[in-house]
Amino acid sequence: MAEGGALLRRYTGLNPYRGFESLSLRQILLGAAAALFLAASPATADTSNQFWPELDAYFGLGERMRLYLMTTASRAEQTASQSGEASVQDMQLGAHLDVTLTPAFRRTLVEGDWQRNRYLWMRIGYRYGRSLGDLEAADPYREHRGIFELTGRTPPLAGGLEYVSRIRWDSRDVNDVHSNRYRLRLQVEKSLSYDGRAVVPFVNAEAFYDTRYDAWIRERYQVGAEFQLSPRWRIEPSLAYQSDERATPARIHALALALKYFH
Repeated sequence: MAEGGALLRRYTGLNPYRGFESLSLRQILLGAAAALFLAASPATADTSNQFWPELDAYFGLGERMRLYLMTTASRAEQTASQSGEASVQDMQLGAHLDVTLTPAFRRTLVEGDWQRNRYLWMRIGYRYGRSLGDLEAADPYREHRGIFELTGRTPPLAGGLEYVSRIRWDSRDVNDVHSNRYRLRLQVEKSLSYDGRAVVPFVNAEAFYDTRYDAWIRERYQVGAEFQLSPRWRIEPSLAYQSDERATPARIHALALALKYFH
């Protein structure tokens, strides 16, 4: 866990523990994070320590729809044989439409919890990605991606836990080569209130199937929490571990930090 905190301070200058006074919430987050990062090692050819910043904006289009715009990037720590500094590797821009599929809403949550107020909803979107910096010259990368998702959730069960399942299809055109990627994710979360503001800790696991290899090639595990900063702003720090033996690097330890705006 010390390495996870060091990554946060290295890339953002933030202290991951400052201001969190709820012991039970801290135990949830740090316990799961320790399981992800206890085996973290310095960056090598097979392992990369990365920072994934993201900016999301959500615009309501009535009760049943919303527009979702996003931009994200990955910033990787260089291997021991390189400079040791962090560099931005790639970026993505995306636009999506979220549509409620069932009329059953929960109106007990605050407005920012659009997806948590719905038991079944769909997302259709498009994303453009490209490599940056040294990678752009050494290994240029361009991707056009169509996205289709179905997300369903259970009502609160024992202990207030909710189970969220997501099925996603990525129709990808990478450097003019088409392929499909299918993703299955299961998430467990709990809606809490801290100092009068919403806090939602979560843990999830996701599997990726790639038609280029006709195999399940990637696994990703993530733990984090969404914190309400104001009625329109939220922040979601999380820690992730990704394994993909067909990729370089094969393993990624990442600190993700998403800033979300709701209108």
